[in-house]
Amino acid sequence: MDESFFRGFSEDLHDPTRWAAFYKREQSKDPNLPKEIPSVPSMDAEWLFNEMMSVSSSPDPWVFPALQKLKENGQFIVAALSNTVIFPPGHKLQREHFFDEPARKIFDVFISSAHVGIRKPDSAMYQLALARVDEYAKANAQSARGQGLNWESGVKPEEIVFLDDIGENLKGARKQGFRTIKVDLGRAFEAVDELERVTGLKLAGDHPRIPIEPRFQTVKAKI
Repeated sequence: MDESFFRGFSEDLHDPTRWAAFYKREQSKDPNLPKEIPSVPSMDAEWLFNEMMSVSSSPDPWVFPALQKLKENGQFIVAALSNTVIFPPGHKLQREHFFDEPARKIFDVFISSAHVGIRKPDSAMYQLALARVDEYAKANAQSARGQGLNWESGVKPEEIVFLDDIGENLKGARKQGFRTIKVDLGRAFEAVDELERVTGLKLAGDHPRIPIEPRFQTVKAKI
């Protein structure tokens, strides 16, 4: 992650075609927006990226407790398929022992895009996830847990429930045969409700079921 990375990110942010598609999508949600598409706003790409990564590093108050309960229950293989970046030494979000972070230790399988060289929604990413989860099941088939859950037969695509907040990622997962649940940011308790219906487990924590509005520091953008 260097100057060339942020230069490319900035070019994407300031691409008129992407901006027009975004604005039209927002217009469909809010008819009060002006019909004429405004000019592309000027954005500090490096600041925005670091702000996004800082916010996303905080565990979701609804999903994280649900993951902990899934892990404690033991009936399911808990896996993560994450689009990640490797931060350079000295960066505030750089982690020397990436896979040993407490939040990542919850997962039986953790696939980091930055470490495997592919990202969602590339079909290869979902195929890798299926292979890793299947491998985990078969490797642990003779454990008490594995014997009770018939892991010897491995894992099939339709046995995977995939959660994500991005539509294209969910679409890619469905193409591979996964079941999917949309996680709406700030309203993840709704996804936990659906996960409870799928698993038959009580997964909700005690965080209030009140939608969270995004909060940012001073914005370095202008329209």
